[in-house]
Amino acid sequence: MAESYTNFIPCMLIPLKQHYLLLPNTTIAEVIPMPSNIEAIDNGPDFYLGNYHWHQQQLAIIDLENLVENNTVDTSDANKLCVLYSINNDNAIGAYALPCHGAPQLIHLNESALKLADTAENSDFLHCRIHIANKTAYIPNLDHLEATICQHI
Repeated sequence: MAESYTNFIPCMLIPLKQHYLLLPNTTIAEVIPMPSNIEAIDNGPDFYLGNYHWHQQQLAIIDLENLVENNTVDTSDANKLCVLYSINNDNAIGAYALPCHGAPQLIHLNESALKLADTAENSDFLHCRIHIANKTAYIPNLDHLEATICQHI
């Protein structure tokens, strides 16, 4: 029984405004209630929602759906902030955050649980879209996302 369990990867299914995001559990630093003291950014790109001071560092708050769809999504009703660790040690950010609309869910997945979604959406910020049960989720290109964040902080 223990051997079959090791084929599963613990992941977080994060509810965005219109989609879900699937990330390895190890990339999630913390999920906190949406803070009221987010610093607005003057003349920043639409996807850069602001900054928040968290554990003695400044977090960039990013709207991933805006980046993927190149379309402004209203995130004002987001009730949580999902803080992600940077996967690249050589960039200028240690962590950043995404607004989420509900509590992320811990799930354990193996390869057979993932089914590629047919989509015409093509974005440098996505590796792919997948079906997990009855949900469709983004698997983001974190390298490209973090490089883009570094260009704007």
